[in-house]
Amino acid sequence: MGLFSSINIASSGMTAERLRSDVIADNIANASTTRTAEGGPFRRSR
Repeated sequence: MGLFSSINIASSGMTAERLRSDVIADNIANASTTRTAEGGPFRRSR
């Protein structure tokens, strides 16, 4: 395993963790939201 492989693996993990953190932040920001702009029910992000 070379240096660039290690960096690529670390980068991939950090990208996945950032996506996970973004979803959590969006769900917290919309915790009190009950309707979408169209009037339908709010659905949590996954």
